[in-house]
Amino acid sequence: TDRTAISQATATLYRPWLQAGAGAFQAAIACTADEHAYRPGSPASNAKGTVTVFVDGLRLDIAHRVRTRLVNAGLQASLGTGLAALPTITSTAKPALAPVASGALVAGSELYPANAATGTNATNRVLGSLITGNDVQVLDATATGDPAGSAWTEAISVDHLGHDNGIELVDRLGEAVERIVARIRELLDAGWAQVDIVSDHGWILLPGNLEKVELPSATTVVKKGRCARLKEGADVAMQTVPWYWDRDVRIALAPGVTCFEEKKAYEHGGVSPQECIVPRLTVTAGATLPATGGPEITNVKWLGLLCRVELAGVARGVLLDLRGRPADPSTSIAGEAKETCAAGRVSLIVPDEEHEGEPAHLVLVTEDGRMLAQREVVVGKNR
Repeated sequence: TDRTAISQATATLYRPWLQAGAGAFQAAIACTADEHAYRPGSPASNAKGTVTVFVDGLRLDIAHRVRTRLVNAGLQASLGTGLAALPTITSTAKPALAPVASGALVAGSELYPANAATGTNATNRVLGSLITGNDVQVLDATATGDPAGSAWTEAISVDHLGHDNGIELVDRLGEAVERIVARIRELLDAGWAQVDIVSDHGWILLPGNLEKVELPSATTVVKKGRCARLKEGADVAMQTVPWYWDRDVRIALAPGVTCFEEKKAYEHGGVSPQECIVPRLTVTAGATLPATGGPEITNVKWLGLLCRVELAGVARGVLLDLRGRPADPSTSIAGEAKETCAAGRVSLIVPDEEHEGEPAHLVLVTEDGRMLAQREVVVGKNR
């Protein structure tokens, strides 16, 4: 109910900070992009025993949330970073990550590369064929494949959630994190030695929408929210960078955190830390705890203001609580924290009905307050 007021306050504080960061980042790459010093991350691994999970639009801060969940579950998860191919849109940057044979992709039309042999733009179907042709399995969303080889698969698209939901993407990120974690666990449980998580680009999310700037359509081959492929010889009054797939093609960038389209709270394609710095997450089962051995909140069901929670990997002396801020016990909204039991099922009740519909965090903590696991929920709402 307070979304409008909070959005206005957030935009007042966040917009100038975001603008300053984007402007500094754009200034930093103004020369490096042309001088080949801006180097995107390498393609996904095709090593035996490794499966790569591609997540469209997995921004770095969300990847940190994924890593925290994995570590809390007893897995070994290391998080590094790379740079996205320019411009930071899926049609350009996703193929740059695909484990295809060297030379299999060349510049195509609009902002796609193309199959070098056929000239067909590298859509998902074409990419899948080229990946398979490089002796890498392509797995659908539920398949686990053969861990003796290598594989590529895709998980939930955060990017689709952003384009579909705009500022309300914030309501969907907890669910997205859980689905990514579940897919990683499924693949490790199936016998894969290593799961690599890669992403093509991040995004900007700004309450009150990005400011629109004009770019004449007569100068562009194709125009997106924060980038455009320019016609040969076109002269525009804004920063340009070379296209990843053809350095003779110029890409116009929306300055700062502006946009070439109206009424966009969520967008990408431009240059900013949020769009360009992408995660490279590597996960293994670990040496100390099995994949299923760490404390974990596995299922949550609300019956009105009664919260029934299923747990795994818990031991004596672990407490389950429901808090507004996960690390702050003073924000607990449960009647009382409950000690976990061997059955792995605990119920909490929220005595104050005014909390219904509010976001909160289920947390597993030790008696001395050390955080073991957490999960975002909405009071009274099953997802």
